[in-house]
Amino acid sequence: MAIYRQVHTTIWKDDWIGELSLTEKALWFYLLTNDRTTQCGIYDFSWRYATFETGISRSDIQTTIEKFQSDGKVAFNPKNNEIMIVNWLKYNSARSPKVAPVIDKELKEVKTLEFESEVIKKCEDLGYPIKTKLPDGNTLSIPYQYNSDTILQPSPSSEPSPTPSAAEKGASATTPLQELSEFYQKNFGLTNPTIEQDLEYSLDDFDGNVEIVEEAMKRAARDQKGFRYALGIMKKWLAKNIKTMEQVKAEDVQFENNQANKFGNNKPQKRAGIMPDWLKEQKEAQQSGQAVTAHSNRISADEAEKIRKRLEEKLK
Repeated sequence: MAIYRQVHTTIWKDDWIGELSLTEKALWFYLLTNDRTTQCGIYDFSWRYATFETGISRSDIQTTIEKFQSDGKVAFNPKNNEIMIVNWLKYNSARSPKVAPVIDKELKEVKTLEFESEVIKKCEDLGYPIKTKLPDGNTLSIPYQYNSDTILQPSPSSEPSPTPSAAEKGASATTPLQELSEFYQKNFGLTNPTIEQDLEYSLDDFDGNVEIVEEAMKRAARDQKGFRYALGIMKKWLAKNIKTMEQVKAEDVQFENNQANKFGNNKPQKRAGIMPDWLKEQKEAQQSGQAVTAHSNRISADEAEKIRKRLEEKLK
């Protein structure tokens, strides 16, 4: 089913849009129209797909989103990789009794409490008939003027981290990215900077879940496919908001059940009495040959009988 997003034609008369650079305009329209957008304006943001689908480098995307945040156009939670388009509901009406339930459903999937609260308040202000309500006494508000470090870096610790000793470095555990890199080399070949970046983005997309990224690569390797096939598997999972192995297994079971229901009562029946033309011709030829042979045998028998009778008459 196709999904459409509404963009007003008057957007080109907006002073803020007019002052954006070409790259900033492209990324803004991507944030409004990519296939992860939702009716409530909050969705999981993928750095890897944003880079791939827009052709804009990750560093430029990061810088641009920082600008959008400082301008009060978006809010971003780096921990959950969730982004909220601040004025989304203003320009995408939810007055329809069909649209409001969609927002109620989407709010259940929102991981950032502040974003959920902001959407509920906006819906109340705009008179949208959603059923989700704020808890009593919830006056939570989102400060949109984030510091630029908020989007990409964790807040620094008040105390410097101790420098690990050489022994500790040698005994340290393999990082998730290193684990994925080793798995790739065992199944697909040597890595390169592009592959390493894809692995890093995949890890970000699944909130650091190494197991599910490895599972996608395992399935590609079992089917004797390349790494791009694994990326395709992961993209399908993300489109369905599948981010854990439990969800993957549930999806597999559902797929098997659908296949069983689809083909269980439609097994091909054996067709009796249907013979290909070449086989018909062969059988007809064989039967014709047998008839000629039988006819020849009958003529020989008749003549033999005549000869026998003539011999008996002569003997008499």
